[in-house]
Amino acid sequence: MNKTEEQLIDWIKKSLQPMGEVTSHAMMDGKTLYCDGILFAFLDKGVIWFKSDDESDLVWDAAGSDSLTSTRKDGTVIHQHYRSAPEDVYEDAKAMRKWAKQGIAAGRRATGK
Repeated sequence: MNKTEEQLIDWIKKSLQPMGEVTSHAMMDGKTLYCDGILFAFLDKGVIWFKSDDESDLVWDAAGSDSLTSTRKDGTVIHQHYRSAPEDVYEDAKAMRKWAKQGIAAGRRATGK
């Protein structure tokens, strides 16, 4: 998992090439990732966070994937609809496609596409 951001983006593009065109756009300190125009993940400090939703949460939970959280000033913890990538996606193209499909499906449901 010690890839630079650009190496990681290249790896994702190559791994997902059979599924569609992957593009990336700058987002604060990271990059948002789209497959054929559907937001499915973002990169932050070398970590891939796949889009999730209520429908896919059980699958992510079963994989032991962390939920992205943020804490409000009042201490309330907010669970975002993103999940950390399982470790195998960083080296295994088949695993990358498996988990990216979950992110793409959640992205489609979010946009109604």
